[in-house]
Amino acid sequence: MNLNERLQLEKEILERIDQIRSLDDAGEVSEEIERAILERELRELESQLEGEEVLVLRRRRRG
Repeated sequence: MNLNERLQLEKEILERIDQIRSLDDAGEVSEEIERAILERELRELESQLEGEEVLVLRRRRRG
């Protein structure tokens, strides 16, 4: 994943947190909810990176 893709993903995560905050009457999101969102997004990012590592290894072996 290149830098632009990572920045885009981080921006999307922050936008999702802002959306949740706007839905909350008090304007506060519990740390548990924020942590759960971030952990889920990080798992998605890690799974994407694992797939890219496999592609890199395959390319190197062919070369």
